[in-house]
Amino acid sequence: MKTLSAIDIEQKKQTIEEEINCLFPGRCVQRFLLVIPPDADEQMFNYSTAKRGRYWNFPPYGPGLLAAHLRDEGLEVDMLNLNDEVLTACQTSAKEEDFDFDQTWKNALTRKIRGFSPDLVGISCMFSQTHNSTLTVTNEIKSQFPQIPIALGGVHITNCLVNEDTSASFVKDFSNANFFFTYEAEIALRKFVNVVNKKAPLSQLAQVCFNMVSEQLYFSERSTPEEEDLDVIPAFDIMEVPNLSRHGKIGSFYCHIKPGSILATSLSNRGCRAQCTFCSVRNFNGVGVRARSVQSVIDELLMLRDKYGVNHIMWLDDDLLKGHERALKLFNEMVHQKVGMTWDCTNGVIAASCTDELMAAAAESGCIGLNIGMESGNSKILRDIKKPGVPKTFLRAAEIVRKYEQINARVFLMLGFPGETYRMILDTIELSRAMDLDWYNITILQPLPNTPIFDSMVEQGYIDVGTLKFEDIRYNSGAYGKHRKKAEQETDLLASDFKDAFNRANLDKVPNRGELDTIWAYMNYHLNFRPLFFESRPIKLVQKLQYVTNISDLVAPENAFAMYFQGYLQHKVHGVIDPKLVENLERRLQASPYWSARFHDFQLSPIHLKTRNFPTYERPRPLVHEALAMNGSVPRSA
Repeated sequence: MKTLSAIDIEQKKQTIEEEINCLFPGRCVQRFLLVIPPDADEQMFNYSTAKRGRYWNFPPYGPGLLAAHLRDEGLEVDMLNLNDEVLTACQTSAKEEDFDFDQTWKNALTRKIRGFSPDLVGISCMFSQTHNSTLTVTNEIKSQFPQIPIALGGVHITNCLVNEDTSASFVKDFSNANFFFTYEAEIALRKFVNVVNKKAPLSQLAQVCFNMVSEQLYFSERSTPEEEDLDVIPAFDIMEVPNLSRHGKIGSFYCHIKPGSILATSLSNRGCRAQCTFCSVRNFNGVGVRARSVQSVIDELLMLRDKYGVNHIMWLDDDLLKGHERALKLFNEMVHQKVGMTWDCTNGVIAASCTDELMAAAAESGCIGLNIGMESGNSKILRDIKKPGVPKTFLRAAEIVRKYEQINARVFLMLGFPGETYRMILDTIELSRAMDLDWYNITILQPLPNTPIFDSMVEQGYIDVGTLKFEDIRYNSGAYGKHRKKAEQETDLLASDFKDAFNRANLDKVPNRGELDTIWAYMNYHLNFRPLFFESRPIKLVQKLQYVTNISDLVAPENAFAMYFQGYLQHKVHGVIDPKLVENLERRLQASPYWSARFHDFQLSPIHLKTRNFPTYERPRPLVHEALAMNGSVPRSA
């Protein structure tokens, strides 16, 4: 891929003009179709998981913004959400034999393109797990409608295209795409349309790669939307907002929301002040945070409520609490203008911003859940990954958040950083116990292209780009995560033998991938399930019953731990236990020697649910944390 300088653009002017004339013979773009591929391809899709409504079905917020901008240029814009098409067809099918994954989206795609007759099709690809799905959709369009130009954009497209280690293989995959748009492309796309429509000179092109047969020419100058460009409300009228949360899930806190509620997403600001080496936000959005006006955000929420019946919002922000005064004003205005929605921050907040004043305002404005991004409890790892915070920061944030019991507070943890030893992971476990929050979302590091840690791991030989498959660059957690797919095909990792994960002579050893899976299971049980025995707060018991029920009924019906603790929490909250739950647990243990062994390891039994006689344990006291000792906060123990 050749990055064009000003001189190059002049030299290549005739080539680019010829390409535009070839693809747009009338030199006019009047109808633009935005296509959202299924989140994953047929091979990754699981019918029963989709039938339970487990898969994500997020509103296509970014494409909705593109549509709003293109309408301002006078274009007719439509949208086709193939992810929702597939989930809807699955939900409405009587049995699996009646459902055809590929035929569902192909038929919808053909109908839409024939009916709308677009001059240009834009395909959005957010996640690496969607690589193959996007590729299949791109090739289908080119096969059925070879005359229609295709443009691709989104986070995954950007990350793979601009990274020199992945660019060549990425472009080879998408030989049928005509253009790639990188980064936040609403301004760049408007400029492109104006150039094609002869309303602007070629020099206006930005953030677009011409993917020609002979060469790829990249206009790398960025047209990043400034704050004055952000007060735009997406084209919700073509996004099918009311239907999305009926066919799938939005955010991580849906189990705490009243059944039948309509969920949507909103974006208050863009970017993140942090510089975490494993995250692509800073590279994609640029340095710093750009904020919309508070009133623009409020207007969007009121529209979602009044026009589309939305009851709950998941903020898409990567740094929602950036700017204490602005965040405070946003929450206060939600109260003052009687927005009347609940909300969550699934993407996480920076711990240092969790002040008493902000958390009080958040709770009053409708916050029911948030994630704190901690990742590690070891001070060296935190420095290495440039995490904004030290162990004291996370303890202080947890102490404040615990005051607001209506907020279900969770923590992001990550394993498998380069050089991270068993001892360092034990620091994470100790700090997590000391924080005493509601749940710990544990994942194993998956380096993403266009991140500092990816480049570093390629350089150090941890990643072989020659054998790298884009579809494998996906997280371990989540409905399409590696652990969930493994559980669907083999055995849930929580059923594996993990009781002795840390029983080793050399704690300074770096665990291998298989050992990380064992550690993941150990941490999930000891940080999430076992602490349920020690919960006594009424509000938290209800929240945890809702969440464990969600795991047992929706996320992982085969998880015997979730079944057992669902029964335990039913006993604590309602004083009764569903007998069918006990029967299901007994059948699960009889059918699985793996789960039976785990129950033996941890002295659990269905008999406890029948007799209401549960084991009693002494709550583990966190050890003195090494990083706190190093910082002089507490005396180091012997």
